Amino acid sequence: MSSLVEVYKEKAIATACQIAEFNSFEEAIPHLLSIMEKKAPCELLYEEDVEKGPNGPNGCPTRVQKVIAAPEIGEYYEPLKKAFEEKGYKVVDKDLRHYLAGIDMGIALAKKGIAQSGTCMVNAGNEDTRLATMVCESCVLVLKKSQIMPTIVSMADVLREEMSDPTNYITFISGPSRTADIERVGAIGVHGPLEMHIVLLEG
Repeated sequence: MSSLVEVYKEKAIATACQIAEFNSFEEAIPHLLSIMEKKAPCELLYEEDVEKGPNGPNGCPTRVQKVIAAPEIGEYYEPLKKAFEEKGYKVVDKDLRHYLAGIDMGIALAKKGIAQSGTCMVNAGNEDTRLATMVCESCVLVLKKSQIMPTIVSMADVLREEMSDPTNYITFISGPSRTADIERVGAIGVHGPLEMHIVLLEG
């Protein structure tokens, strides 16, 4: 198990993920707060009726109050909401279509991890979960170490079960968004998050 976790961490770091390990999600909250505190305010991709700050690097206005989206994270939501709201951040878990101009941080639960590639598998059948991982500037995926599997092939039974429900929407995420379509120059964050953080939990 420990060797599998080490392989996973090595591969995830190679895809530009930032890894942090904790015994529980509550222990991880100060780490998530530090990520948000260091992060530059989100640039608004279109006009939104909120208090705006100075323009960001791309010439777009920034949102003064940072937003964290955390849909479908179960028992983790209330302690997260309490800690972040105490710092003045806005925490949302539904109706993310109202925040498409930009989300500072999105949090989602990873159902499985693949050590071979440092990948997280997220069940994103809920639209809000999809948006939380796609529209945010910093994406955080929470993964239990016990859910890390060696290879994609070893997940065959898991995938069959997931795909037996035609409403399921499974996403495989490896690192922040990247592309080289623009003049063959590598760029980060064009189609999704600029940063990818993985929180590994015991259990």
